[in-house]
Amino acid sequence: MSLFPSVFGRNHPGALKGEIDRVFDDFFAGFPAMTGWSSGDTGYMPALDLKETKEGLELTADLPAMKRDDIHLEIRQDRLMLSGMRNQEQESRTDEGFHVRERHSGSFRRVIALPFAVNDNADVVARYDNGVLRVLIPRPATPAQNTQRVIIS
Repeated sequence: MSLFPSVFGRNHPGALKGEIDRVFDDFFAGFPAMTGWSSGDTGYMPALDLKETKEGLELTADLPAMKRDDIHLEIRQDRLMLSGMRNQEQESRTDEGFHVRERHSGSFRRVIALPFAVNDNADVVARYDNGVLRVLIPRPATPAQNTQRVIIS
């Protein structure tokens, strides 16, 4: 007789993994959906993709229901800073009547490390259309020297 029949008594290979997944799913069932959000009400955290191509980098960020003027994009050497404010119209001051409430508003800030430094005069192109921000960052012709020789005395 097994001490743990519900976990180890099954004969298929994924039984233990399935039970562990179920325990975690049950535990996190009361939390808001984590896709696109940080935990709690600390703010909106948009999902993004950064892809390297022959020409440079392509950044795609999902920013639904945001206005172009509420998005701030900045590049400093090898860091891309994306920040903004997502506002949600409030119908009422209370949460009465909601069965599920996962849409939040708030500010966000993402700092993404780039694989190379971007020159000040680079022709970075950014377009915002239908809630999707697309940024094209050209690869520099000459890589920036991020190393400095230090003489040991």
